[in-house]
Amino acid sequence: MLRIGIRLSPLLIPFGCLFCGGIFLTVCQSLGLLTPLPHEGSLFSAYGALLSKRFFYASFLFSAWVAGTSALTAVSAGTILAYWIWKLPARLHNAALIYKIPLILPHISVAFVILVFWSQSGIVASLAHSLGLIETPHQFPNILYSGLGLGMILAYAFKGTPFAMLLVLTMLIRFDRRIIQTAFMLGASRTRTFISIVLPRVFPAVHTAFIILFLYSFGAFDIPALLSESRPGMLSINVFNLYFKKELTDRPEAMATLVVMFLFAVLFILMYSKVVTRLESRERKV
Repeated sequence: MLRIGIRLSPLLIPFGCLFCGGIFLTVCQSLGLLTPLPHEGSLFSAYGALLSKRFFYASFLFSAWVAGTSALTAVSAGTILAYWIWKLPARLHNAALIYKIPLILPHISVAFVILVFWSQSGIVASLAHSLGLIETPHQFPNILYSGLGLGMILAYAFKGTPFAMLLVLTMLIRFDRRIIQTAFMLGASRTRTFISIVLPRVFPAVHTAFIILFLYSFGAFDIPALLSESRPGMLSINVFNLYFKKELTDRPEAMATLVVMFLFAVLFILMYSKVVTRLESRERKV
C-alpha cells in the first residue's frame, strides 16, 4: 500500500495540497482568520450573521428544491431510457449512442440551449406564435423565471439524464436477459418485471447517479448564472455576490456559506447511504 502511495505521490501531493489547502483557507476565513482585512467580530460571528438571515434559509431550500427535482427527474428518465436502449436489437446499439451528446456539452452551453428554446422569445414560443396558438410570443408562459427554478431544473435534467443512463447501462450490460424472458413466461407484466427484477439490479447505479447529480446541482454556479431566479436565488449565486460584489468585510460570511454547504453535502451523503442501506436490508429480510 505504501509503495502504491509513493508511486501516485506526483499526482496525490498537488491534488491534496490544492484540495485540502482550499478547505483550510475557506474554514479559516469563515472564522475571520487570514482575511484580506482584519475581522472585527468573534470567531463564529459570520455564522451567526448567516444563520440569522431568512434569505439564507429561503435560498437553501430553493437550492435543495432545484437539485432534488432535477436529480430525481434525470435519474428516473435515465433509468427508463437506459432500459429501453438495453432492450434494443444489437444492431441498433451504435445508433443509440447519440444519447451521449449532452455529456460532452459544457453546462453553460446547456443553459444557453434551454434559454434559446424555452424563453418567451425562444424557438418554442416563436413556433407557437407561427401556429397561431398565441397572438404574441410574450403570451408564452414564463417558464424559465416563474419563481420555481424550472429553467435550471430543465437544464440539469437534460445534462444529467445521459449521465444516469451511462451508469445504469453499465449495470444492465452484465444482466442476464433470460431472467426477464423467464418472468414473461411465468405471466409477469412488463411493468412488474421492470419494478421487481430490473430496478433492484440497477439501484446501486441509480443511487450513485442521484447523489452526484444532486450535490452538483446544489452547489454549481454555471447554470444558475444564466437561469437562476433573483429571489431567493441559488446559494452559489449568493456566495458569488458576497465574494466578488460586496465589501471585503463580507468575505467571512461568503466562506461560512461554503462551509455550511460542504457540511450539508457530507451529511446528505451519510444520511442517504444509511437510509438506502436500511431499505435494502429490509428488502432482503422480506
